[in-house]
Amino acid sequence: MKKLLALFGPLVVLALALSGCGVSTSSSAASVNGSTIPISELNQTIKDASQSAPFRCLLSQQAGVQGAGVHATYSSHFVAQQLSLLVARTEINAEVHQLHLVTTALATQLSQSQITSGLNGQAGGSCTATGAQVFASLSSSYRSLLTVLQVDQNLLSAYLVGVPLTNAGVTAYSRAHPEIAQLACVSAILVAKRSQAVTVATKIKSGANFAALAKTVSIDTQSAASGGALGCVYPGEFASGLAKAVGSIALNTPSAPIAFGSNFVVLEVTQRQSGTAAGAALALVSSRTAAEAAFVNRLGAKIQVWVNSQYGRWILASGQYQIAPPSGPLNAQILNPLAVTPIGDTYN
Repeated sequence: MKKLLALFGPLVVLALALSGCGVSTSSSAASVNGSTIPISELNQTIKDASQSAPFRCLLSQQAGVQGAGVHATYSSHFVAQQLSLLVARTEINAEVHQLHLVTTALATQLSQSQITSGLNGQAGGSCTATGAQVFASLSSSYRSLLTVLQVDQNLLSAYLVGVPLTNAGVTAYSRAHPEIAQLACVSAILVAKRSQAVTVATKIKSGANFAALAKTVSIDTQSAASGGALGCVYPGEFASGLAKAVGSIALNTPSAPIAFGSNFVVLEVTQRQSGTAAGAALALVSSRTAAEAAFVNRLGAKIQVWVNSQYGRWILASGQYQIAPPSGPLNAQILNPLAVTPIGDTYN
């Protein structure tokens, strides 16, 4: 049932609503409000990301890393993804400095924990390294890029709540919001239909044993064997549709059926425990994800971004501006695609 948890990864970057404009220069990959991102920095970032075998395994599950041709050419989608990280880092970091937000030890600790959690591969997948092993395999410069971006996003989330990311700040926040800052020991039963979930909840309310039902009817193979037990976690670690229920339902009482993807889940909280400052900080920033995204979208409407055309262009897709990789003819239509496909572009 770990798939119920909303893992925080460095590749899940905030939606950036950025306007494209600027003047091309041969040495720049992009610019944000006149602050340039050199091609040399992009090339080093691409190299750092691609040369970690465990990280490359994770990336290849989303899209190809290697492009057409020889001598270490890369997929244009992969290049656009890495340039997006650099653009996001530049834009968000500038705003953090503008607001005079200061990185704290707790903010760094929290961010590194989020990154390693996000770098854990899917259970049973081909990428077997743990998130901590993947993170350790990255170059120091790439680890710094991911950490700075995650820290800045967390600082913005805390800013929107009006709470500094310090032990004292999050302790006060957890006292005021015990429903999301306390550890909850949770069990779950996942079924395919709402009618099945209603039946499960009714049976439990009538005295049926939650764990016994989970073993017999839950379609989540990871938790069914243990009676549906997911462990003790912070509500903010769950997907948004589940976090509210985890934080508010009474102890040892089944929740109403909750839609989860195409399935439905019934939750039960068996115990609540006091958490740590780091856990409360995670709950704090998780609770403000949507507000943070809206804040960055409003910010993005005010800034100027230009992208070197060899790496793509800004387009509006699904309400967000993003880098669209360059397009071109099919390799089948080129006499010798290995000779003409440039680094960073692949047309298959």
